[in-house]
Amino acid sequence: MEEEKKICPVCGTEVPSSYNHDLYLTFYRCPVCGQYQLDIYWKEQGFNMNHLAAFLAHNAYPASDFEQRYYTTASREVCDELQKEGKGHPVHIDSEIVEAWYPRSFAEKIDLVLLYLHKHAPHIGQTIHFTPQTLYSFLFIDRYDFVNGQYVSRKGDTLEAEARFIISCLIQQGLIADRGKQPFAAAQLFTLTPYGYARIDEIQRYTASGRNVLVAMQFGDETRPLREAIRKGIESAEYHAIFIDEVQHNDFITPELLKYIRDSKFVVVDLTHQNNGAYFEEGYSMGLGKPVIQLCKQGVKLHFDIAQKNTIMWETEDDIPELLQKRIIATIE
Repeated sequence: MEEEKKICPVCGTEVPSSYNHDLYLTFYRCPVCGQYQLDIYWKEQGFNMNHLAAFLAHNAYPASDFEQRYYTTASREVCDELQKEGKGHPVHIDSEIVEAWYPRSFAEKIDLVLLYLHKHAPHIGQTIHFTPQTLYSFLFIDRYDFVNGQYVSRKGDTLEAEARFIISCLIQQGLIADRGKQPFAAAQLFTLTPYGYARIDEIQRYTASGRNVLVAMQFGDETRPLREAIRKGIESAEYHAIFIDEVQHNDFITPELLKYIRDSKFVVVDLTHQNNGAYFEEGYSMGLGKPVIQLCKQGVKLHFDIAQKNTIMWETEDDIPELLQKRIIATIE
């Protein structure tokens, strides 16, 4: 597939793209949104364009991603086929996934903005710069108004004013250094303050107000229906399911996994296959004081240490979404 320059339909940046004629999928490599793929029907799938832009920016898979991950609106079945054919590691995305991730409050947005700055400034005290299009995405600035069933672009000066407001909030709270009013057409410069770093440490230590939920289970083709049933249950309770094989990481899997456990509001563990990893992840979560929701297929004998814990016992994967949603609402909300 030959690449050509196109406008990123999410953020408006000119980017390289390629088209898969067999599957009607367009692949984009965007410096703001990362690597992602859209089918020809994506606009009919209920995406909130403003929320999608923020989601892709904060969770972007860059071209340097060593496992070649990218988001796609293709079905999960197509994702499996693409991966088997050696066409990277596609990660399914839909409107429910985006909405489950999207922060519910201004304070949550500020926390995510700080984490974004920290992620892009690997050295303490480093000055980092962002183009206006990148700013709009990671600062949660709405590029569109929804009018008469269609998304209509908002004026650039309005977006700039709102971005400056968020920046001023970060400065007033002492989270970033005050660099005065910078020309907005050029790259905006940011430097985290000592208080900003302290706040980031606090967020990373206590993210109980967040929407992320790590799922510990056995991964593989045979557990795909189980994975999607658990995902559906979590998202129907308006949380964002995290599966470690779907997230970008540059470290060994165990430290990265432990980080996601620490950053989760609660953890869901399925012990059907009795793999040691799931038991370890549950024990680590409990040691941190994280709420753990335990699942297991009927007929499987649980280890005696946790057999007394209130467990969602499921007969088929179809049972899981409703049972899990009700348990989350009853014990977490």
